[in-house]
Amino acid sequence: MRNSSPIFVNGFSRGGSTILTNLLASHPEVCLIGETHHAFKGHSITDSVWGIVRKCLYHDAPILAGQCQDFFSPRLIAERKPLSRWAKSRVDQILYAEKFRSQHPTFNQFKAPDQEFDAEEIEASRLLGMNIDGIVFANDAFVDMYPEATFYGVVRNGLAVCEGHVRRGQSPREVGERYQKLVDKMCDDAHQLARYEIFRFEDILNQPIETLNRVFLHAGLEISKLDKIRVHTRRVMDAHGNHRLRKGKYEWELAWISLDQLEDYLDRNVDANQAKLLSYSDRNEFLRYAGAAMERLGYSTSFGKQQTTSEQSRQGAATSRHAA
Repeated sequence: MRNSSPIFVNGFSRGGSTILTNLLASHPEVCLIGETHHAFKGHSITDSVWGIVRKCLYHDAPILAGQCQDFFSPRLIAERKPLSRWAKSRVDQILYAEKFRSQHPTFNQFKAPDQEFDAEEIEASRLLGMNIDGIVFANDAFVDMYPEATFYGVVRNGLAVCEGHVRRGQSPREVGERYQKLVDKMCDDAHQLARYEIFRFEDILNQPIETLNRVFLHAGLEISKLDKIRVHTRRVMDAHGNHRLRKGKYEWELAWISLDQLEDYLDRNVDANQAKLLSYSDRNEFLRYAGAAMERLGYSTSFGKQQTTSEQSRQGAATSRHAA
């Protein structure tokens, strides 16, 4: 395989995995390709219309036809069929080439503020991809292809995840069923794989420096090589129910901040702000299908006073890669 010691971050859409991914992408020896399925299906931010068509035709379609399964669809929340020998080689080649194609400010153009990657550095770097939603089930293929790979699972209070999707038109049942399946898959993988660790979104918000050290330690990355932390400006829910930019001028704006600025950059109350916007019926419906996953991760399923993010973090301190 051409990719050596790649890194994969598994998580939910609207689940906070971008923050942990940016921590890893801040290291000069790591190159981010974005969400893994975009290497096969394209993405409007980094690919032209022709680029998307080309990826769908030449990257995705052959894998789909060979597998008789939409292997790289994040909407397919199901086990994946084992990749054939040819498919493994093809997937590896596509991911390797994507490191060079992803020289975009949002991804891996810069290894540090005002310092761009050159081709030799990209060649030697460790690939970093985000496995979102259904691509969490593709993790089995990456375990098989890359025995030396490092895996992360990012989990978050399901009520906040649910609100983010309900606001965009999905039903609480659909979100709950997906959340339960993804939590089960991530926890099972973390229990079985030595190089897989689960991190809570709330821990990143409440103990960012401590969590950063754990994140780097898990991947064997030297924190001494870290200059600054890269962050993306994203819209977050404030206490008044306004979904707005907390920092920056536009969404996905890339910024580099010092370690001592990281804590101030993160909003610790975002979970509570989102969860309280759910109606009683939506919360009840979500927990009907995802309550077991919430309890497995140490999150409260009561309808009483919403836990603060710091309370969630303390309650889930025992959650680790051996979550059961």
